[in-house]
Amino acid sequence: MKCHYEVLEVDRDADEDQIKKNYRKLALKWHPDKNPDNIEECTIQFRLLQQAYDVLSDARERQFYDRNRESILKGASADFEEKSVDLFPYFSASCYSGYDSDSKGFFAVYRNVFNMLASEEYDPFYENTTVYPVFGDKDSDYEDIVNQFYGFWSSFSTSRSFAWLDHYDINQASNRFESRQIDQENKKFRDAGKQERNEQIRQLVAFVRKRDPRVKKYREYLEQKKQDALQKQQDNRKRQIAKNQQLSDSHLQDKEAEASRLAHLIEVSLKMAEDYDTCSDECDEDGEERPYCVVCSKSFKTANAKRNHENSKQHLKQLSELKKHMKDEDATLFDSEGKHDEPQQQQQQQQQSGRKNKRKDRKKGNGIFDCEMNDSMKEEEEEVCTEEPVPETTTELENEVVSIEVKKEKKKRRADKSKPQDPNNCPVSTAPKTATCDACKEVFESRTRLFSHLELTGHATLLKNKGKSQKKTKK
Repeated sequence: MKCHYEVLEVDRDADEDQIKKNYRKLALKWHPDKNPDNIEECTIQFRLLQQAYDVLSDARERQFYDRNRESILKGASADFEEKSVDLFPYFSASCYSGYDSDSKGFFAVYRNVFNMLASEEYDPFYENTTVYPVFGDKDSDYEDIVNQFYGFWSSFSTSRSFAWLDHYDINQASNRFESRQIDQENKKFRDAGKQERNEQIRQLVAFVRKRDPRVKKYREYLEQKKQDALQKQQDNRKRQIAKNQQLSDSHLQDKEAEASRLAHLIEVSLKMAEDYDTCSDECDEDGEERPYCVVCSKSFKTANAKRNHENSKQHLKQLSELKKHMKDEDATLFDSEGKHDEPQQQQQQQQQSGRKNKRKDRKKGNGIFDCEMNDSMKEEEEEVCTEEPVPETTTELENEVVSIEVKKEKKKRRADKSKPQDPNNCPVSTAPKTATCDACKEVFESRTRLFSHLELTGHATLLKNKGKSQKKTKK
């Protein structure tokens, strides 16, 4: 057997690049296809080149080869008894020929080697329960046989005693101290022998596993399985992306449909608001309608707020103006239907405007009604009582306005009656008092007619003296 370094024509301290370079150079030189005239020799030499490169290209195998080079080249080891199997000849690919099922094939040779190693561990004096996996053949299943075999022998530890490696005879000890010392020294040599044997077997297992076609086939299977899983993952990812894209498109379509639906609802709600004169501000958070003042066009959160608003001056002013406007419209309507009802309508308007002006002057504090306050109140009460009934066609708004005014007047009259009367005053006459316009000297049956005339013609004048006397009497 030739040294691997000699086969590759490199030094023992050559690096990996130099070994690889020489291997390629010699492979081209000794390849059988390049030498058709000398095929046999080239085939043998090319196989030696492959074996040498396989060992020296692996750092671990090269280290073991360098450490046991001489023993491997000699093919025997003097460190072991004849009972021990010499493993060094099996660290070369020349110990087998091919991977067939014949007796010199890869599987037959190494199956016999590991069977001999298992038989070495058998001790007839001690029961050994360890089960040693078999090597198998080329058709053996990887999971059931091959994987278990390499898993066990890769971590193999011998159970042999290696007592033949003792350097000292314990029977020659003269006392107990020497006996213990001899035992300790012999134990060191035994442990060293066990460690070396275990390392040799494990290195052989690694050597065989690297060249086992079943392992290579299983690695290819795992690589293919990994590629298939990766391809499947990519396909699933593509399908998921396509599904997400489809969902996104459908979501966009749904959003567009929802947007168009909301736009239609908004359009319908705005149209209904225009038709029914409604607004979202007139509803509270629960969707219920809030109290609403038709006169001032305001909404309120509570009914009490609305009642307080109805008693305010601003509301009463708007109410009176609205009433006047509505009655003017009624007068115009009745005038268009028939002119024969015009005098009666003008008279009613004058009476109503006279009552309004009387209430306004009373609020402002003018002294027009000081002397004949009771007469005017009586007269107004008679007019209110003799007022024509409201026709059935009167709207709800007019009824509300009239009821509010009547309540106000009654409340004021009760307040005036509760005040103590001056005993110096003359008894109040129930007969209507005549009044004269200072500007045109026209005589009217009552002061109500006079105030209606003043409002229409603008002949009103300020009575300063009476106003002063009113202030003094109040003081």
